[in-house]
Amino acid sequence: MVRIIGLDAAADLGNFGWAACRYEAGVLFLDDSGVLVDDAGLDAMAGRCADEVVRTLIAIDAPLGWPAPMVRVLGQHRAGGPLAAGPNDMFRRQTDKWVKRVIGKQALDVGADKIARAAWQALNVLNQLRAHSGQPIPLAWQADFAPRVAAIEVYPAATLLASGLPPTNYKKPEEGRAARRALCLGLADRAPWLLDLIDAQVDIFDAGLCAIAGADFLDGLACPPEDPALAECEGWIWVRAPLPRIG
Repeated sequence: MVRIIGLDAAADLGNFGWAACRYEAGVLFLDDSGVLVDDAGLDAMAGRCADEVVRTLIAIDAPLGWPAPMVRVLGQHRAGGPLAAGPNDMFRRQTDKWVKRVIGKQALDVGADKIARAAWQALNVLNQLRAHSGQPIPLAWQADFAPRVAAIEVYPAATLLASGLPPTNYKKPEEGRAARRALCLGLADRAPWLLDLIDAQVDIFDAGLCAIAGADFLDGLACPPEDPALAECEGWIWVRAPLPRIG
């Protein structure tokens, strides 16, 4: 049995959704869910990570690294000078380009959009979990990761598209309810409990989708990075190979 904690990152901890699941014999069970809210929520989450018996995978929806050209160029830049890289190289990681090419979804540019604040908070939360749980929590690069607690980056919209489901119109609390129900039906064989989150805060629903992406990773269905060394610098979005298109 492996515990999978889906985390839907946000700049505000009040919108930082989580879903704690058990993955046992190929079946994903929801144990609990909510939003972090504050330090007390972080402490409770760290308690799950500190469990001495259960191996834990944290699947978090947020960029966990920045584009390598951006890091290199900005380290040498001075105000008013030219930038020695084009905008797509400065603001998009190789994993973002891969998801667009293979899955058909353009992730937000971590170097240019508000997602950067959610990314900062995600890294802060991971660091707090390390400090409070006593676990190093490195990134996992294979399903049989050795550390007792490890983390991966996921992207619910890409997971939905790869599963043949539309990642649109489901995020609005009331207006998106029908879209969320349709997603629940499409994922019923993998996560029948997702229907229980249909009226929860949408950040919690997304955290459930993160947990599903985590199960795909453990099953070996997620595509590995094309350039492992670069992925260790920039991060990598783990998403299952897309279903073949019919017609």
